[in-house]
Amino acid sequence: MRRLNTFVHVDGVAYGPGSDVPPEVAEKIGAHAWESDDDQGDGAQVGFEDPATQPPPDDEPPTRSGRGSGIDAWRKFAEENGVEYDTHASRDEIIAACEAAGVVEREE
Repeated sequence: MRRLNTFVHVDGVAYGPGSDVPPEVAEKIGAHAWESDDDQGDGAQVGFEDPATQPPPDDEPPTRSGRGSGIDAWRKFAEENGVEYDTHASRDEIIAACEAAGVVEREE
């Protein structure tokens, strides 16, 4: 089990050994502040997977920029949601088709 080995402050709230750290807060805390029952002292987060390297859940649309926002991710999302688009469509055209189909919200 992962736990803090020191006190940290995140968004004005203090957390320390024995604190129940919410997942969204834990993502903001560096690896050096964590230990586990099987800790070998290397500061690595046991069982932690960087959300930026994980594909979005099937019901979530891909991001519109950055990692995971490529045309292949949008093609897969469109197909899984029954959105039709031209086979030669660009990524932006596929996103527009998803917006028109109502499976993603329009970006302002």
